[in-house]
Amino acid sequence: MSTGASTAQTYQESALVLRQRSSWEAVDAGLILWRQNFFYFIPFFALPLWIIACGVRLLPEFLYPWTYLILWYLKPLFDRMILHVAAVRFFEPRSTLQRLFKGFAVRLFRGLAGDLLWRRFSPWRAVHIPIRVLEGLKFKAVRRRKQVLASGGLNFCISITAVCFILEAALFLGELLFTLMLVEMILPEFSYNFFRFFSDYEICLYVIYCFNFIIAESLYVCMGFGLYINSRVEVEGWDIQLMFAGFTKSGRSAYRKEG
Repeated sequence: MSTGASTAQTYQESALVLRQRSSWEAVDAGLILWRQNFFYFIPFFALPLWIIACGVRLLPEFLYPWTYLILWYLKPLFDRMILHVAAVRFFEPRSTLQRLFKGFAVRLFRGLAGDLLWRRFSPWRAVHIPIRVLEGLKFKAVRRRKQVLASGGLNFCISITAVCFILEAALFLGELLFTLMLVEMILPEFSYNFFRFFSDYEICLYVIYCFNFIIAESLYVCMGFGLYINSRVEVEGWDIQLMFAGFTKSGRSAYRKEG
């Protein structure tokens, strides 16, 4: 099979076929990407998250409320884990776990200091991290790149941030209420004593928080990546560019064979 045909086949197999979409369609494509790659998020994101989550619980008991804040503050670090898997699997749908380890450490720390400091509270984090991590741009180049891609719908990321915040809060409250109702059926008047014995059951809330963290944050990054890809298609005609590159490689390959 020629190189150009192989390139075309790769993007046809990908969850995000390159074409122009509306912002909501781009988000929906990100959900498809999340569903197809969730298994690969487990070793590269979920497992490290649980290890760090268990590690911070070694703090003294009076500091337990800070463990939630620590995990929340480290979201840019976890975002890189998710983004690396989503990007590699997008460009190479048949990539193996061994392939996913390649370049993982480099992307994990690229631009991380700024994202944990002055950029930590940016509502555009999900679409700006791919510019810095995947394209490897820095400083003024990043700012120019953001300005160029902003016209492609990157500002829609604010809506994604709000939706994922509501989703995570709704999951947490729903699971908490369901657990309370279930226990109340077995142990009457349990809810009246819940806050009295809160310290005994707080670990359950922590487990629920970590589980929801895995679901909501991986969704957030994948939807942002979908917007990033769609913005490049809108602004740069990336789908046509890659198709042309495939044809060019195919022509070069044929020319070398004839020579």
